[in-house]
Amino acid sequence: MKRTYVSLVGLLALVALSAFAAASAPRPGEAAFARVMAAASRQDWLEISPQDASQEIAAVRPFVLDVRSRAEWDRSGHVPGATLIPVTDLPDDLAALPPDLGTPILVYCGVGTRGLYATLFLTLAGYRDVRNIAGGFRAWSTADLPVVGAQAQPPPIEAPTISRGVPGQCE
Repeated sequence: MKRTYVSLVGLLALVALSAFAAASAPRPGEAAFARVMAAASRQDWLEISPQDASQEIAAVRPFVLDVRSRAEWDRSGHVPGATLIPVTDLPDDLAALPPDLGTPILVYCGVGTRGLYATLFLTLAGYRDVRNIAGGFRAWSTADLPVVGAQAQPPPIEAPTISRGVPGQCE
């Protein structure tokens, strides 16, 4: 009986230890994500200012990736030389990205959130030099940096004024 009790306790300890080891073992992707987050924290969270991005585009000619929607691209224009791949299409459109994982890539969206998601995705996919333009396209255009392809905005509609001489008549 004592021997059975000791065996049962040993078996339970082994099961508990195995369960603990399995729970504490890193799952696939966790180590890669931890590396990306550590690198991001050392590199301004993988962001670059619009002004620095503009200088880098002129000097280095990185791959510029716009992850906004087609409607945003058409309505607001885009950074010169940018390639449009909406963030929702990015996992299915990796063939449109540079095959060299060392190619510098600058990513932007409307204000920065989707760009950060895309930056993290590309970094986890193995790209080694990916940065998000801080503040996205809004910050880029607010900084008066070059924009191409923006639709012409119609002139504002002015409300008619009522003439003081004859009620109901417009000038």
